Amino acid sequence: MEYLSLKEIASLKKDINHELYLLLSDKSAVTKPNSLQWLFFVDCVNTLFIPQTNSNFNSLTNSNKAQLKYEIENKLRNFYLRPGRKIDFVFQMIHKKELKNIFYEETDSYPSIGEYAVLVRDTSKEISPNNGLTEKDIKEYIERVVTEAVETEFEAYQTLPQIIEEELLNSWFCPFGPAKKEIMHVLTRHVERGWVLTNPMNPSTKRILAIKVKDIKKKEIFVSTTEYWYLRWWDTKKNSYAFPYRETNHQQYILRKDTGIWKVYETIRPSPRTSIPHRRKYL
Repeated sequence: MEYLSLKEIASLKKDINHELYLLLSDKSAVTKPNSLQWLFFVDCVNTLFIPQTNSNFNSLTNSNKAQLKYEIENKLRNFYLRPGRKIDFVFQMIHKKELKNIFYEETDSYPSIGEYAVLVRDTSKEISPNNGLTEKDIKEYIERVVTEAVETEFEAYQTLPQIIEEELLNSWFCPFGPAKKEIMHVLTRHVERGWVLTNPMNPSTKRILAIKVKDIKKKEIFVSTTEYWYLRWWDTKKNSYAFPYRETNHQQYILRKDTGIWKVYETIRPSPRTSIPHRRKYL
């Protein structure tokens, strides 16, 4: 991907600002334009035109700035993957240390706020349904959706006895899909049992060992993974471990679009190799 140089950005200032306005006005991408992440993003864009811009975000901690960058990156990627109007300029946030892989001469002079910068790609002359995103970009994004879904599922189990907010699950799972319903069923059952993963020194963990996008279709995407799960459930009523689920298996994820965004619709798992016949019963 080729990104605009500072000189090119300056010459296209009016058009880039117009694209920024359209982005911030699009409720499907930006629900709260005055939220911290978008104010941070706008400041970073403004530094492209006025490098001496004094931003209050410079005083934030590195972890807070990294979190804001992550939120912006996620929302922008979701927005650019949606079908919709032709996008003339695509924005991307990166850490300044990544500039050396993009620009040779502007690495030190490229404007940033707290070591974070915005890149701009001119897609006005491109004919692409994904705004310049390559198949590799899309596959990497889909892999991330599945990875985040796995992380969120594990977080949901760790949150017990409190039920995780459904909005967190809805970020990566289709709200009315079987994958999310299955997770909610497990959470409800374990609340009734009094099973948790939060007792002291609980060893529960999970790991994605391999992931591959197998097939991309118009309405569905199929992803295969090899995963290791170790969930050692603690019974708060008996004050002892109830059941250890420990499996390494191959899983299939079916993704579908929810309001234009790819999310996990269904998860297909093999029967566990342990003596317990139903993984989800004890998961």
